Amino acid sequence: MFFERVEQDGTGVRVYFANGRSERADLLVGCDGFRSGVRAQLAPGVQPIYAGYYLWRGAPNESDLSPETRKTMFPYFSFFLADRLQALGYPISGADDELRTGHRRYNFGWYRVADAAKLKRMCVDDDGREFEFGVPPPLVRKELIEQMRAEAETLLPPQYLDCLHHIDQPFFTPTYDLCSPSSVFGRVALVGDAASTPRPHMGFGVSKAGAEAQALAEALSNYDDLDRALAVYNSMRQPLSERIVSHGRKLGMQLGVGIETDEDRSFAKLLQNPSGILDWIAVPNFLNGRYLTAARPQSPPW
Repeated sequence: MFFERVEQDGTGVRVYFANGRSERADLLVGCDGFRSGVRAQLAPGVQPIYAGYYLWRGAPNESDLSPETRKTMFPYFSFFLADRLQALGYPISGADDELRTGHRRYNFGWYRVADAAKLKRMCVDDDGREFEFGVPPPLVRKELIEQMRAEAETLLPPQYLDCLHHIDQPFFTPTYDLCSPSSVFGRVALVGDAASTPRPHMGFGVSKAGAEAQALAEALSNYDDLDRALAVYNSMRQPLSERIVSHGRKLGMQLGVGIETDEDRSFAKLLQNPSGILDWIAVPNFLNGRYLTAARPQSPPW
């Protein structure tokens, strides 16, 4: 069933679906992703914001990689940094969640900077069809892949090139983010990417969604008054959503985007070295409340 609209009367909701069906309930939980139809009705002004860069992606088989790549990079979460460029990777399970050595894969990602006009041209397939939020992987134009591979030969180190050489169908994902002004609208609660979508630098999407679902369940269990429970849920999760999205935007400065002040430039420079990446991306210490303001150029306080 496809969500169409929700109506509220102060005591509950009635949800209408595209097939003509409707349901009455005390509460609607919108967990339908960053293009949420629920959020689109309740907060139509909140739209995904393009970050100014995208990510080439793929996952080569461990067994296809060279002995040197398997030894020096495969076991690790790796980063490669350069001016307006970041590549990264980490081991993941193979087919059917296979975890045996030699049967895993390496999750490859390469951030590239592009303005909205260039992204719009990239999001067109060979038949001229334009896609708003990214081209389905099988439909990425071959000329874009060939151009990417040629640029990689001059920009990426050997281990990343080895990964890329063994990805038959690379694809790209534009980077977006958003943050709803509230996680609760009457008797509607937003969870996961529907409530806020941070940039992928920290890998927080699944963790954030799970924590929000848990917080909502606990609030509903702890309070008999439904409206009070929803208010508690919102007060717990909304500030964290804003903090996570804001921090993701700061991390994008390593790619040279979103830089407006001298403080921003200092932070972007800090992210150009391994210690900066480890301190500000690999460890989510910003959630502990000691890093709530604009990015600072000095070392973090933990």
